[in-house]
Amino acid sequence: MVWRDDKFYYSTRILKVIAENYTSLYDGLEFRSGQLISNPWALAEYKADFDVALQTIGQGNWTSNLGKFKDYHYFDRLQQIIIADIFGITDYELEGLGFYSIPRLRGYAYFQMVKVLNGEDSNERP
Repeated sequence: MVWRDDKFYYSTRILKVIAENYTSLYDGLEFRSGQLISNPWALAEYKADFDVALQTIGQGNWTSNLGKFKDYHYFDRLQQIIIADIFGITDYELEGLGFYSIPRLRGYAYFQMVKVLNGEDSNERP
């Protein structure tokens, strides 16, 4: 976790941990081994920021009400690749659904979310 000038900056790693634990987020998040974040206010803030960023990177209306992955077929590909991480869908399964260059697409989607959360100047390493 990176703080700079009293401002928190998100990283791709943080967003991936949130996506992987999205369905059980309020049980706590562990970004580093042994450092469990269980404060409900902090967890709510992580979830809200994640939801805003996911909503912003595409045209699909992300409401955070999880259904089935097929329910998101009309969302943009960047949103779908993040939603696939939430559902735990493998790259192999995504290939079967017509996705290609999956690692590149996933990396770009998370990068766009980081830009949304940190501002346009987030290209600089903290």
